[in-house]
Amino acid sequence: PHEFEPSAAQVAMLNEADLVVANGLGFEVGLTDALDAAASDGVTVLELGEALDPLPLAEDDGEDPHWFTDPLRMAAAAGLVATAAESVEGLDPTVVAEQAASHASAIEAADAEIAADLETIPEDQRQMVTNHEVFGYFADRYGFEVVGTIIPSGTTLAEPSSSELADLVAVIEETGVPAVFADTSSSADLADVLAEETGEEIAVVELFSESLGEEGSGAETYLELIRTNADRIMGALA
Repeated sequence: PHEFEPSAAQVAMLNEADLVVANGLGFEVGLTDALDAAASDGVTVLELGEALDPLPLAEDDGEDPHWFTDPLRMAAAAGLVATAAESVEGLDPTVVAEQAASHASAIEAADAEIAADLETIPEDQRQMVTNHEVFGYFADRYGFEVVGTIIPSGTTLAEPSSSELADLVAVIEETGVPAVFADTSSSADLADVLAEETGEEIAVVELFSESLGEEGSGAETYLELIRTNADRIMGALA
């Protein structure tokens, strides 16, 4: 997502839209100019992150754009989209509001189940090392601590230095975390190298963070994605 660049046809599609929904908080780096141009042309552009109580990035200045790893924020986002869609010609605002409420309720129910399941992980084992700063909202929601990130940034466009990797190896050895969590949307090579550097049996576990999965992946929908991620985290840390 951080690296996506729109084609001319996609930019034209944005400019012709009745409503554009964006993640916001700098997440869509390659779309910034196109979104700004669409807004200047009078298109309604809804950037969700700014309205969802954003958290600061641990390593960078600015706010964390990965709010969607917190299901409760995702449920709130459904309502924001429904409200914005009320002015779109041809849509029945009542139906849209009902659908949004139904979707939000399903997310909230899944969140409650996941929270109960994750509570079974002992407090001293609720530490995570991730590929980059993507699970801060997840950690905040469910009482985890992100003790280190391979890429100390909110975007996969950055690269870690050798000293930063060495510091992270030391953190892993000190905390004894049993797993490194990588992203399905980016290469796990660095995570694999880091696991090897520790000289310990460190599992590299892929989580769905910035994209849904293909058919059969267990993450074809958002509800399936959060359930699969929770199961994989439990399997690695419990």
